[in-house]
Amino acid sequence: MNMTVKTPKMENRQPVVVERSNHTISRKQIDPDALKVLYRLYRNGFKGYLVGGAVRDLLLDKTPKDFDVVTDARPGQIKKLFANCFLIGKRFRLAHIRFKGGKIIEVATFRKEPDEPTEISVDKNNTFGTPEEDAFRRDITINGLFYDIANFSIIDFVGGLEDISRGRVCVIGDPRERYTDDPVRIWRVMRHAARLNFSIEEDTARGIETCKHLLLQASGARLFEELNKDINSGFSAALLRLFHRFDALSCLFGTVGTYLEKSPDAVRKVCDLLEVVDSTRNSEDSLSQEARYSLLFWPWANSLISQNNQQDVDKMELLNDAFLGTGMPIIIPKGLRAGIIQTICIVERMFAAMETSRMKWSLKKRARYRDASIIFSIIHNGCLVSARDPFEDIFREKHKTAPRRPRRRRYKKTKKTAASPDSPGA
Repeated sequence: MNMTVKTPKMENRQPVVVERSNHTISRKQIDPDALKVLYRLYRNGFKGYLVGGAVRDLLLDKTPKDFDVVTDARPGQIKKLFANCFLIGKRFRLAHIRFKGGKIIEVATFRKEPDEPTEISVDKNNTFGTPEEDAFRRDITINGLFYDIANFSIIDFVGGLEDISRGRVCVIGDPRERYTDDPVRIWRVMRHAARLNFSIEEDTARGIETCKHLLLQASGARLFEELNKDINSGFSAALLRLFHRFDALSCLFGTVGTYLEKSPDAVRKVCDLLEVVDSTRNSEDSLSQEARYSLLFWPWANSLISQNNQQDVDKMELLNDAFLGTGMPIIIPKGLRAGIIQTICIVERMFAAMETSRMKWSLKKRARYRDASIIFSIIHNGCLVSARDPFEDIFREKHKTAPRRPRRRRYKKTKKTAASPDSPGA
């Protein structure tokens, strides 16, 4: 990606307003329920703007996943306008307006970066502001655009329109300050660059180089939430390549990341496997969460097992101890980690069976066998094999063995007893 583009400082600049006749966004492209929310706010004297990813995606001729709204109405005022409104959040109140089918339109009040608090009780997340102040609080310029329902114009305080036209991701404000304030912004910059195939603006990229170690201090639960979004996004391979380019894998995955950074073949293998994962996102063959994560960790886990392949080694215990000792800041839930380990161990046994021609088919009773069979086929063939049991098909084709016939149940013959005098047939 090109990282040599500079951007001027954007403070105190007049907003760019693009009239309806000069942009491509049509109300036909906006979710009807989001339009209902925008119009009701406007008709009751409040500002109502479509914001963020929805505006960006519409300008890029993509279908938005969510339609978020910002307004100058306070949370209590929003609730009075919508009977189907529920306020959530403790630090900053958000309005969730619920519609049929489980759809939620999120409405937030404009916020601003607060002045230095004079009291301990002041919460910076509850400081309301203007549209301009709200725009400058956002992470990157291409997510700081507003669509005004009052006149159908696009309002740009932060240079997002220029960055969309130039195909680049740029942090709003000083990158180092923004990353220090919230290291997860590094992840978001990389995500949008990977998903949109955009370049990363020069100062924004330099900030990543300087501050990537701060990811080690971020909330492990938040990092897992970000990873979970991306491993299901259809762009996980592109994102991993970008993290690798910035030598940031060890900042996310601890010793697993270090192993990948030191082994070009391993990181290439992971990316190839994730390409297959990405290709299944919108298909009927979509993989389970355990399967996706098992493919992510397979090269590292397989290398570890190969180094400790003595007969008396408990491989599940080995992998569990290894996971706990990685120093990984991402907190993978215990249940998911157990599923990953069980799946990887079955896959390893499948590869061993391919070499020895001996397979313990009792493994089919294991809960993770189905995932392991699919993963084996992806690793072995480089693509997803459409079959009820891909591993068994591949195994029997190589070793020319016929499927086992199901064993017939044997029923014990029972001795006939004479009917008792009290029985109906007596």
